[in-house]
Parts: sequence; structure tokens; C-alpha cells
Amino acid sequence: IISRYISDPLLVGGKKFDMRLYVLVTNYKPLKVFLYRGGFCRFCVEQYSTDVAEIDNIFVHLTNVAIQKQAEDYNEQHGGKWAIS
Repeated sequence: IISRYISDPLLVGGKKFDMRLYVLVTNYKPLKVFLYRGGFCRFCVEQYSTDVAEIDNIFVHLTNVAIQKQAEDYNEQHGGKWAIS
């Protein structure tokens, strides 16, 4: 796998995030798509920073819940997720 880091990511509240959307495509011509309303966004616990000292801070750069729940500021109540619906 080859990837490139986005140096100026879109942020929400100063934090990196990703969106999980569930889509069913039943036809391409004509396009027919169903979007499940149960999608969500996952957020990093810490504010995004371009500081070189923070480059190895996984809590700034990775939205994975398995990683984020190890952070001191992790919120057990919502788990760093916001429902989209």
C-alpha cells in the first residue's frame, strides 16, 4: 500500500476526523443509490498540529477508535464518534 499524508487536512473543531457512510448502489445506469442514515464521524482526541514534535503523536493523526481509546482524554460516553443522522 502506498499513501501520501495530507499536510493541510479538513478539520472539525481543530481535530482530524473521518466519515463512515454506508451506501447501497443498486444500479449504475440510471444511477440508483440508497444511503443508510446510521453513518458516523470519528474524531481524534487531540487538536491537530503541524508541530514537528507532534508528528509521532498517534492521538493527533489517527482516528481509529482502538487507538484513540488509549488516550487520557478519551470520552467513554460517546467514544469520539458523532452520529450523522
